[in-house]
Amino acid sequence: MTLVLHVGGPRHREVAEVPAAQLSSARLVYDGPQWFGVYERFEPVQRRQTAQGSAEVWVVRE
Repeated sequence: MTLVLHVGGPRHREVAEVPAAQLSSARLVYDGPQWFGVYERFEPVQRRQTAQGSAEVWVVRE
């Protein structure tokens, strides 16, 4: 599992554990039930310290 920090969009500032297999495409797609969203890995790759630990930064794609 990898920690992901979301920047922008409906999950702004949320940290989630994401299986490594879901990170292979460099895009995360959330399809509901409450909302839809697409996030992509921030380039160059950045990590931020969060309460849950060091997380990779992913930004909303508009």
